[in-house]
Amino acid sequence: MPYLNIVTNHVIDDEAALLKAASHVVSQATGKQETYVMVSTLYNPHMLMGGSSSPLAFLDYRALGLPAERTPFSDVLCQLIADQLSIPGDRVYISMTDSERQNWGWNHQTF
Repeated sequence: MPYLNIVTNHVIDDEAALLKAASHVVSQATGKQETYVMVSTLYNPHMLMGGSSSPLAFLDYRALGLPAERTPFSDVLCQLIADQLSIPGDRVYISMTDSERQNWGWNHQTF
């Protein structure tokens, strides 16, 4: 149920390592089993932030229920991007969407 999409203008040298690290971080930070975590990446060289094309990332996180303390969760996600892509937190935006159970489908049903 947790889904994290990482969009960046920074070339991802080891996409498999980033995906694995992101899956683990989301699982640990949310307390959700990693078997339910989905992560994806998208390289988009046509991105600007603050008028600059310096390395940046946009994270789209969606789940059933957001962590109660969003600031620590934001910190964990920014640290993931810093560790994996060397992009500082001031070049990362994070959108967090709390989905309602009836709007989330899996395995031929909804939650």
